[in-house]
Amino acid sequence: MGTVLMAQSPTRLTQANGDCVGSIAITDSIFHQPEAVRGFGNVLEIKENPIDDKQWFEREHHSTWYTFRAPVKTTLTFDIIPDDVEDDIDFLLFAGNIPGICEKIVDETVMPIRSNISRNDPAIGSRCGLSKDAPDQYVRSGVGASFSKAVEVEQGDLFYLVIDYQDRPRSGYTIHFHYDPPPPPPVEEKKTQQKLVIDVVDAKSGKPVDANLTIEGMVFDQVVEAKGRSHYEYDMDMYRNLQIGCVRAGYMFHSSKVKGSVDPEVAVKVELLPIAPGEHVVLEDIRFVGNDSKPLRSSEAALLLLLRFMQENPKV
Repeated sequence: MGTVLMAQSPTRLTQANGDCVGSIAITDSIFHQPEAVRGFGNVLEIKENPIDDKQWFEREHHSTWYTFRAPVKTTLTFDIIPDDVEDDIDFLLFAGNIPGICEKIVDETVMPIRSNISRNDPAIGSRCGLSKDAPDQYVRSGVGASFSKAVEVEQGDLFYLVIDYQDRPRSGYTIHFHYDPPPPPPVEEKKTQQKLVIDVVDAKSGKPVDANLTIEGMVFDQVVEAKGRSHYEYDMDMYRNLQIGCVRAGYMFHSSKVKGSVDPEVAVKVELLPIAPGEHVVLEDIRFVGNDSKPLRSSEAALLLLLRFMQENPKV
């Protein structure tokens, strides 16, 4: 039987892909990433480890996170092939079927099942990965084997893979998974939609009022804005965690979080308080990167809400 190869289109990276929660799903046998995330994303998840640790990076440098599922029961092997032979790529592999895995990676209550942090070997094109011939599950930094031991997997097993460049990336790479027997072509998953219904009213009279909205979480990596109505309806994917902001001239801004669910309809009632002496609201989720003045990406919706409120109420 011949080998079947499938190629997944590259993903345009954002800083969120430098974090476990922003992992990119790989669905094919071959995945080419023409660039790498510069930096460690929004959160430095792996840090303060001994330089000779076999299982962990000393810290993240320029990291990108991925998830993938084994399409068949097999001995999992793969190659990570840099586009530029001068790039030194390291990786950690985690079993992914663990609730809250991203938080547990941060506090190291979940351990990698494989690692390879060795120095790149230009003689083999600076490749690294998993091999059936490799004896060691973990390879520490410095001169060492470029491949770690293969993993026995069951069909459907989930994994998290983090790829890290210790030095500034020169170029991208290809991840080539070797599945024997080859997997069937990926089946497009049918997503069930749910309806989001938002009604905006005056908190004192209960009457509808036209207002402007910001909605974070309804569309991946995007803040949706809507204007000029008191009643809004949207179709969206199931189990979306939302942050809804609302502003109108003459009213205090409103911000609320809606937890994801599988209900066919999510109804949200936004009650706006008229601006009056003594009225106040709390704007949450404005956070910054370390000691820098740069806000975290997760704070964009809150900052946009504050901007829209100030634009609607310039004299407040």
